[in-house]
Amino acid sequence: MSGNTTRLTAAIAESTWEVAGRAGGLMALFLLGVMIGAAARRLAEPHAGEQRAREVVLGLVCAMAILSSLGVWMGNQRLAVLFLSVTIGAMNSVFERHGEVAISITYMTGTLVKMAQRFVDGYFFGGPRRIWLQYLAMWASLSSGALIGGLAYRAMGLRAVWLATGLLLAGSMVLVARRHRARVEARR
Repeated sequence: MSGNTTRLTAAIAESTWEVAGRAGGLMALFLLGVMIGAAARRLAEPHAGEQRAREVVLGLVCAMAILSSLGVWMGNQRLAVLFLSVTIGAMNSVFERHGEVAISITYMTGTLVKMAQRFVDGYFFGGPRRIWLQYLAMWASLSSGALIGGLAYRAMGLRAVWLATGLLLAGSMVLVARRHRARVEARR
């Protein structure tokens, strides 16, 4: 959303209202997704607990990604992008702990700042020496994902959403299976 905010404000400054409308619309859909994800989590948590509430949101995210993929399949790119924007917003609620996003999945400025600060703490002020590597790994994950997504988009166009949806579904199934196994083992 940082890029869309920049695009929105630049477009307003240049009076390119169509671009401003697109950027603002994508931001509004992202926020709608955040609200949907937050509402789903808050509704699920009292009944299912914190861990399973995350799984409920993850299921919702997968369903919306599938809808985006169906939009691509039907040749309706606008519908696909709309659902994708909502999906990405809702995804943030998967990483929520105690009402706050614990892992900033798209906020890289803060991640890079924390990486540099933890490096200084570890190597110059006696703090843990390797904690900065967690932030480096988070930045590298987002950057490599963006690069792979960009290359996939270049090769496949908007059909690259299918690849992203497939990876999301596969990762979600593995995560839910691991959590289920851990819950079963904890009961023993």
